[in-house]
Amino acid sequence: MIAKIDNLEKLIKPYLPTPLFEAARRIKHRGEENKRAKFERFRGSVRKTIEAVRSLTVQQCADREFLEKVFIPSLGLNDEFLNEQPSELSSHFGSGLHIWQYPNQLAGYLCWLSQNANGVKCYMEIGCRWGGMFILVSEWLRKNGADLDKVVALDLIRPTPFIDEYFKYLNEGSSGGKKIEAIYICDNSTSQEVSDLVARVKPDLVFIDGDHGLKGVLLDHLLVRDHARIIVHHDVVSHSCPDTALHWNAVKKLERHDFEFFEFVDQYDSVKGSFLGIGAMKRRAS
Repeated sequence: MIAKIDNLEKLIKPYLPTPLFEAARRIKHRGEENKRAKFERFRGSVRKTIEAVRSLTVQQCADREFLEKVFIPSLGLNDEFLNEQPSELSSHFGSGLHIWQYPNQLAGYLCWLSQNANGVKCYMEIGCRWGGMFILVSEWLRKNGADLDKVVALDLIRPTPFIDEYFKYLNEGSSGGKKIEAIYICDNSTSQEVSDLVARVKPDLVFIDGDHGLKGVLLDHLLVRDHARIIVHHDVVSHSCPDTALHWNAVKKLERHDFEFFEFVDQYDSVKGSFLGIGAMKRRAS
């Protein structure tokens, strides 16, 4: 989730003298480095997640309540922007893979994905942040019938210990059987390198969680629109990210002839407001 952090920079930059803005930027990057150091202690969570996904039964992969109440919280949830997080899940904040999702939304999405994984050979995530969601979905696809040969992660920050550990796992052949090409790009999604990569790998499934401005999310959508069979947008009902919500409502109308739409937007009563939300669009058969 490149989302809120970088959008804050854009909002405050016009109102701060350059020295103050650069000082704030340094503090932000220091915070990211501190977080990265913290994640070193959680490297083992990557292998544990892989083992946990592989041990699931077919019935458990389709059991939304089990995934929401037991499985997803056990993987560890993110501890940023806690005012947007349900207090009843507090014992899982700041642990494991630090997945930045609501379990009641992610559970529905994973159940849906288990029925739509077949045929996915390349998974791409634009804005992978710490990497927890990227690792979980990549392994979930493999568990549920996807014949993955490529996984692509993109973010403005350098790879975290989670990403390092997962790519090490894939590169050492621990994935079992077919070789999977693992690609990480530390760059903006509008770069020529990213455009060339998308044209080469032609991702089948793309999770978009990058620039949360209206222009940014539209450009990310257009970047993969002609290749992807499934495009998934994040923060489609979030009060914190009105542009991504506006974009989602627009594409539901503009793309309705070519795509079917599915939403996973449940909220928690303990949270004041509406946040996050996953919107999936699947290309209609010709």
